[in-house]
Amino acid sequence: MQAIRFRVPPGTVSLPLLRRSFFASWGRIPHPAEIVVEGDELIVVPKSKGSGTLHVLWPHRLLGTTVESTDSLLPRSRPYLLPKELGRGALGRLMKKMFDWQSIGFRPSHELVASIRDISRRFSKVATVDDANPDIEKELVDILEHFGRLAMEASKCFADQALAWRMRSGEKIQIDFGIGINTPPIETLYEFDLYAKFLHDAFHVVLPMPSWRELEPTSGAFQWELLEERLVNPIRYGFNIVMGPLLDFDLASLPTWLLPDLKEPGVFEDRTARFVNAITEKYNYLADSWILASKINSHDIPEVPISRGMELVQALSCLMRSRSVNRPILVGIDQPWGEYTLRSTPEWDILQVAEQLAGTPEIDSLLIELHIGLDVQSTLPRDPLAVASMIDQWTILGKSIYVSLSIPSLSEADTLDTELDEELQWSEGLQQLWTETMLMTLLPKRNVRGVFWTPLQDLDPESLEDTKTLTAPTLAFRGLVDAQRTIKLAFKQFAAFRQYIVK
Repeated sequence: MQAIRFRVPPGTVSLPLLRRSFFASWGRIPHPAEIVVEGDELIVVPKSKGSGTLHVLWPHRLLGTTVESTDSLLPRSRPYLLPKELGRGALGRLMKKMFDWQSIGFRPSHELVASIRDISRRFSKVATVDDANPDIEKELVDILEHFGRLAMEASKCFADQALAWRMRSGEKIQIDFGIGINTPPIETLYEFDLYAKFLHDAFHVVLPMPSWRELEPTSGAFQWELLEERLVNPIRYGFNIVMGPLLDFDLASLPTWLLPDLKEPGVFEDRTARFVNAITEKYNYLADSWILASKINSHDIPEVPISRGMELVQALSCLMRSRSVNRPILVGIDQPWGEYTLRSTPEWDILQVAEQLAGTPEIDSLLIELHIGLDVQSTLPRDPLAVASMIDQWTILGKSIYVSLSIPSLSEADTLDTELDEELQWSEGLQQLWTETMLMTLLPKRNVRGVFWTPLQDLDPESLEDTKTLTAPTLAFRGLVDAQRTIKLAFKQFAAFRQYIVK
């Protein structure tokens, strides 16, 4: 295939970030392509014909590192100037979202309109002159930074109006704010009492579920006390309970005794059904909702392709209904923009997964898993315009939406990719900014019924190897309190929204 070439101005994007670039085809679904960096050029060689968009991890002074993308491009003999094409893409997305919002009654402020008009004129002026001028390159980089800030301002302006409309009767919004307390586990009454005094300020739902591996360490021998000791105290303090995920498509969460038999026809399905049947029969009366499965689309279990996993989840949802489970059943969609397809080519793309879930009446809601970070297991950071558009796309399926959210507060949270260590700039302040931005983006959406944050507490770095419930190392430093129980600024964002906006 013919290459699409981009010239990268010196000092704008580091080599590790450039290497994480990816190509996307129709619908902005990641598409296989060869990414090569030679000197000051980024070379993209798609593995199929046609146009596409380039997505690049780009550093912003305000937002940290986020994904920026071009409009649809075709190969040409002369290389594109990367910040110009990213600016063109950012301007197009901003204008489209403004049009969409205004069509449903949004009235942007005069200041916002003036800012968008001014930056559009600046971009139009420099986008039509010689690309080789270093001053023009610097101007384009600065304009791209302004587009990121305008995305934040426009989203906040819309959210303020949308929330005011939803609360026009004077009542707060009915939405679930949930917190995961299983990593690390909060087991004793004394320990939970320490948290309960401030947890009620921000949350009214608790997710206490251990992994299947913990609950059934030996085939047929269930350790229900592990779950019950995490259930009793939240219930005593008046929290609602979300049970799950029952089935996490993650090798670290599946029982070790089951792993050798994953290839055997029917064994995985039979053992999973037995576990789901047992836990729903025993605890159905306590659960306010159930997360049936997580990472159904993004897992790296070769023996369980997406088609097999989907058939299993559909069968399990029917089983739960037959066991008189009348509470909402949720199924988790990880990396909803499809970054997981860059690790390996899946049997189904994300649109096919969406269609299957939409056609399963027993599944009430989708749990969009937004564990934001730069490692390959996380969802890459995107500005609030992109998040709003993504939620709208999943809403079209007709299912209500819940969001599972976590954001790092330390750079060490993304150590799975050592090449990116020097690029990571997560901090407690940046975690707070992203938390506020995500909540302001999600709460105006009428179809968003809940936001669940996992985990509550950071893990003690000295005890990472000994923590039995740690199934995802990227969650180690994503808590709302640190390992010494000091409350972080991001927690206070949840508390503020709970005080003024959320019932």
